[in-house]
Amino acid sequence: MLESMLLLSQELIRDDMNCAEAYVRILCQWLLEHCSDDMEFTTKFIDKTALQQLEMVAKSKFPRVAEAIAFLRKQQK
Repeated sequence: MLESMLLLSQELIRDDMNCAEAYVRILCQWLLEHCSDDMEFTTKFIDKTALQQLEMVAKSKFPRVAEAIAFLRKQQK
């Protein structure tokens, strides 16, 4: 019983992470499409890499801690 509850909990957490990732990516895409003047101002006067960072977040998949651990263990061998 406990194992099935843990499995369900892990699936819910994974779903929440996927939802949060999609929300952040959509938000970045929206900023790029609808706030180009503001983003140009930010890039010019505040952070030279802001536009590049937004584009990167909008296009890339977010790494998970489990994937990072697996990668590090593989590199260790």
